[in-house]
Amino acid sequence: MWFVVLFGRGTSFYRWNTILADLGFEFKEEIIWNKRHCSSPLMPISRVHETISMYANGNGKINKVKVPYLEMKKHDINSIIQDVKRMRSVFTQAKSMKAVLDFLENNIVELNDGKFVRTDFTIPANARKGVTAEPFQPSGDRCTNIMQSVEFGLNEKTIIRTDRINCDNFTKFGVNADQRKTGDRCADVMQSVEFGLNEKTIVKEIRDHYTAIHPTQKPVRLLERLLALVSKPGYSVFDGFAGSMSCAEACYNTGRKFIGCEIDKEYFEAGKKRIENLPPRQTALFE
Repeated sequence: MWFVVLFGRGTSFYRWNTILADLGFEFKEEIIWNKRHCSSPLMPISRVHETISMYANGNGKINKVKVPYLEMKKHDINSIIQDVKRMRSVFTQAKSMKAVLDFLENNIVELNDGKFVRTDFTIPANARKGVTAEPFQPSGDRCTNIMQSVEFGLNEKTIIRTDRINCDNFTKFGVNADQRKTGDRCADVMQSVEFGLNEKTIVKEIRDHYTAIHPTQKPVRLLERLLALVSKPGYSVFDGFAGSMSCAEACYNTGRKFIGCEIDKEYFEAGKKRIENLPPRQTALFE
């Protein structure tokens, strides 16, 4: 089974889509990368997106991926406000209050068919990677403290709860929520805060214009999210246009093996140096 992930725009991009279809690859999904900043101010239309096509041969399927709540909604304050308003309604709606309490206290979720199931959840040891406690400054307001804990996490405790442990590595945060669905929207919000949200067809990741090695360098986190959709840890990934080696770094971060080539020696050497400066890990990156 092979997946092909194709970035592009315009005539040549759609021609390659047709070529892949003629070769027997089946179209699986289309992702829009929202760069949030235009590629060039000289264009008649400010181009702020890039299209990504995903094709597979054989029985390849797109993985169901969960993205942490704040990462998914960090550029959409209106959506967060709506969620806060929805949670506020818990205090005036007995049914919603019960659904949320069942989830928080008993880790129970009511499925659409009326059945109740106990869900399991954990965040692995590396889930807090990149999270620092420094921004967390307790305030005098307890509600504000709760919102800070949602964003920055909580200190470890002397009693560690393990009854929610059992997850797959769908993302680098190790979150799996295949069975979590409910008819109560307030409980849905609580679940999305804890377990994350499904990946979407529009991905917002800002491109680094100032420290980039290559003019079309992709954000590493964008590539990590794409890799999660089409592969799993341990898989091999080939990048025929390796450029600054962003894909290699994404593979390094997510436990995948990398094979790449780059025609420009200057970019190749700069990208190689970038990867060599990453901290060592126990498994081999390159094949």
